[in-house]
Amino acid sequence: MPSIMSFFPRAAGEDIDTSVQKWNYACQSLCIIAMTMFFGLRVYTRLFILNGFGKEDWVCMAAWFLGVCYSIIAIVMGHYGGGLHFADVPKENFIPFEKTVYVTMVMYGPTAYITKFCLLWIMTRVFNPFRRAVIFIYVFMGVMLAYYIPAVIVKIRLCNPVARFWDRTIPGTCMDETAIIMADAVVSVTSDLIVLLLPLPLTLSLQMPNKKKMRVIGILGAGGLAVASSIIRLILIVVTATSKDITLAFMRVNMLGNAEVSIGVICTCLPALSALLMKIYHEHSSNKATTHPSDYRLDTIQNQSRTERSRKQMSVREMDSDEDMLVYNAQGNPRIETTIHGDTERQDVRGSPFGGIGITRTVDVDVSTSLEKH
Repeated sequence: MPSIMSFFPRAAGEDIDTSVQKWNYACQSLCIIAMTMFFGLRVYTRLFILNGFGKEDWVCMAAWFLGVCYSIIAIVMGHYGGGLHFADVPKENFIPFEKTVYVTMVMYGPTAYITKFCLLWIMTRVFNPFRRAVIFIYVFMGVMLAYYIPAVIVKIRLCNPVARFWDRTIPGTCMDETAIIMADAVVSVTSDLIVLLLPLPLTLSLQMPNKKKMRVIGILGAGGLAVASSIIRLILIVVTATSKDITLAFMRVNMLGNAEVSIGVICTCLPALSALLMKIYHEHSSNKATTHPSDYRLDTIQNQSRTERSRKQMSVREMDSDEDMLVYNAQGNPRIETTIHGDTERQDVRGSPFGGIGITRTVDVDVSTSLEKH
């Protein structure tokens, strides 16, 4: 619905409403600080606690860089009248404002895609045993890429010539800007919902207490929190589609886009940061043993006689829970819980509803021979 302020000039002496503009400055500052802080902690954790920088970290760095640039452009947009009523924006700011709108429209797709790509990449590693789910994730990545590449090309060539986008006095033609923004919003809502819901059936199928399942779902599905921003963004686009008060309407829509991207970037850092929290926890816990349980149990077994070893079923099980192993996988340090049985007893591998090998792997060995060689 068109804003009344867009049709009637501001009355003489009336104060200019800068509340949305101020909210934009606060929102973008918070987004930049939060993204940089979480990404910095991720880099520290990967370099000094985990196994160093990997390919996934470079993708996350690209998402962080684009997210920060996206917020900086929003600050520039506010400087040129974004967040003000159109009637309150000086005429000399119209073209610079439209240029910032053009840049944000082109940047939104690649920024959103790379952020979601990083989140989905984490899921492919965490749920690697669930083959069908992993295949679905890769197909979904491909579908999104097949949309965003032509979408970016269309946005770049939205007007012919391009300069007509910010200067309508130039002769030429332009496509429907609102329809393109609407399409982006629908794709964002759909993809955010998938990122939010995908870990649910996979995690619920695991054999672990419900409390731990909720923790895993919280870590892996945190990126789906951006769905709230994307839904509200879509609603605002629909409501303000015909508004002439573009400087105010677009800034509101853009702030929600910034929030969506920032939440996504932060959530890509959460799995790695869990390692930092675990390190801090163990350093302040005086009751934790310094010897790894698996090593301790193997040492105890080696001290037994060969006859006792051959008659007994021995189970060497890492003390990590399914939750811990999922977190390790998300951090980029895959852990597989392994059970070792003697010659006399065997156990089948637990399967998963997605046709994978499951989270637990069973290995049958000749105990006496293995330990004798050791």
